[in-house]
Amino acid sequence: MVAIKRKVIQIANSTQLISLPRKWTLKYGVKKGDELEITENGTSLKVSTEKTPHFEEITVDVSGLTPRLADRFLARAYQKGYDKITIKFDKPELMIAIQNKVPELLGFEIMEQNNKSCVIQTISSKLEVDFDSLLRKAFIITLDMADSCLEALENNDKKTLENLHFKDFDVNKFCYFCLRFINKGQHEGFGNYIVYYLIELLEDVGDEYKALAQLLIKTESKKEIIKILGNTNRAFKMGYEFFYKPEKSKATEAMELYNKTKADIENSFGKLKNSNDLKALATMNYILKLVYHYPTMRLDTLKELSGV
Repeated sequence: MVAIKRKVIQIANSTQLISLPRKWTLKYGVKKGDELEITENGTSLKVSTEKTPHFEEITVDVSGLTPRLADRFLARAYQKGYDKITIKFDKPELMIAIQNKVPELLGFEIMEQNNKSCVIQTISSKLEVDFDSLLRKAFIITLDMADSCLEALENNDKKTLENLHFKDFDVNKFCYFCLRFINKGQHEGFGNYIVYYLIELLEDVGDEYKALAQLLIKTESKKEIIKILGNTNRAFKMGYEFFYKPEKSKATEAMELYNKTKADIENSFGKLKNSNDLKALATMNYILKLVYHYPTMRLDTLKELSGV
């Protein structure tokens, strides 16, 4: 049970109102004109509805798709807010891809399965998870992936680089849930579209650091790569700090570092010859382009730009 405070609104001389929590009204489909039951119990009032939570379900046939596309479909269906997903398939590798994806879908389990179809469903419509805490966890794990890449490269720690993909599992899980939370209408606040996009980017950043780790195992020009990776990681961290505490100086510093690192990458492309070095440069360049959006897309939150 979550305690929620609401201010009393005075209407005319006699009527007093309080607002209903948006998350609750969306969950039970309460709309203007609906009747609610109010039960008085001493100092408490119980507000209830006979409606049950809105339950979205979908049935699809992924036969003919590649395992990767089946994986992507399931992730998107979960993010869109479906509560029950029935999937038909024609090959065992499609089922394997689906089985491997379900653990990344927080609150979901495979409820039924045979050699032609499976049913994946939420096991709790009342899953109490804090959106802000999960999003911050996703950021922190991705930042840790960035630091681990750099430290492992500096120490020639190939084992850490080989196993970095395990951390991306949690990044995916938390990002997917946050995207689902927004699509279900459970996240209140201005700028949801931008927040949604930035969460999508964060999941991509995790994927890129996972891919980078495998390339760093085989790089030859480590000194050059270490310098660029260090600045790429710093740019990501600045974007994270700006996301949670927007300041004009942070945005300016992040942009200066972005431009410097981008120039260093372009110069290195002309010097490095090893294919894995070049692939690592390309991956870091892409990470830089992704994290660039964290300070630039939330400039409207700066008090210094409000004109007040």
